[in-house]
Amino acid sequence: MLRFLLAALLVAVPLGAGSANAQAVAFKNFASFRNLVPGIDFFASSRKAVSPYEKPAAEAIARLKELMGEELPRGAIFICSNLQQKDSVFEPRVLRSGYRWSITVVTPEVRMQEMMERMKAQMGDDLPAEIRNRMRERPPEMMANVEQQAAAALVQQIAHAVTQTSMDENIQFRSSRLDDMGKSPLPDWLDIGIAWYAAGGKANLEFLNQNMEQTFPIEDIISMSRPFVASSFDQGGGMPGTNGGGFPGGGMPGMNGGGFPGGGFPGGGTPGMNGGGFPGGGFSGGGRTGGQRGSRGGGSGRPGSGGSGGMPQRTIPKDEQDRMLFDGQSSTFFYFLMEKAGVEKVRELIRTARDGTESRDYIERADVLGGDFAKIEEEWAAWVKTLKP
Repeated sequence: MLRFLLAALLVAVPLGAGSANAQAVAFKNFASFRNLVPGIDFFASSRKAVSPYEKPAAEAIARLKELMGEELPRGAIFICSNLQQKDSVFEPRVLRSGYRWSITVVTPEVRMQEMMERMKAQMGDDLPAEIRNRMRERPPEMMANVEQQAAAALVQQIAHAVTQTSMDENIQFRSSRLDDMGKSPLPDWLDIGIAWYAAGGKANLEFLNQNMEQTFPIEDIISMSRPFVASSFDQGGGMPGTNGGGFPGGGMPGMNGGGFPGGGFPGGGTPGMNGGGFPGGGFSGGGRTGGQRGSRGGGSGRPGSGGSGGMPQRTIPKDEQDRMLFDGQSSTFFYFLMEKAGVEKVRELIRTARDGTESRDYIERADVLGGDFAKIEEEWAAWVKTLKP
């Protein structure tokens, strides 16, 4: 009899544990898809809705583990396929459920619904038939492009969320504060560098290459705050480096500006959308001398700049230009440091920065890059020119 009871107890323990795991928290309007990516639970209408984001998220987590170790804070990602789902996500409840961070992603269809609602609010229900037809007849390649950019935005959001919450266990991450570098204990350039490394890309590389004479000194980049840019849309929500502004200068055909709010890359352009390339702007005036930056001006004459070489488009405001340069310099300098000093040194930099060591003090060590920042900047600039946009 005793042996029977012991055997029953041994069987009951794993069954009980499995039952407890099966009763994990659920969220109204969403089906749960757990551990598709290590440390991340997805919530969506269907497995199909998660698919575009699964591989990029897995690759981002792998890169973050390379930099920060195997134990990363657990998070939840909500993929919203309709406005009802988006409105039902309540981040405080998500965090109370045991997750350290939460991110909400909306599909291109929801972006379109939001755009339609804003247009109705501005113009009433009497939308011109041309606009209605164009919004209904969305080219598949355009929507695929938007979805791809949303996935790229997501991996940067994951990087910011993981960085902030892994550095300070008291931080409660909010996706609405995604672009707030002040919530991270790391210097801003490192936050940006880590995020773009997790995404497997380099920010605004083409823009940076075209305007190397206007860059900030690297000594300033590693100590300064990221330039502030006000959101172009009331609700914000863009990916890091886009100011929450959608496709600058793009917009749906038949609309003036706009584009998908909060999605896409600056100047990224999308098939089926007006615009593309880097909208407007360009730089004019003298180059940098003795660490001084030249004046910002109108078109440069190259296509897409608003000058004589292309179709007139929106001129990029100076604050947006500054941010694009800062992000481009931060991300490429992070990669440059990784290549020259090695991943172990970068891991050590992140650890020491968390404890308050200045980036300059670490970088100028003889076993890292050394103290000659003029030489470091010269080598970095030459290295950037070898990169493919």
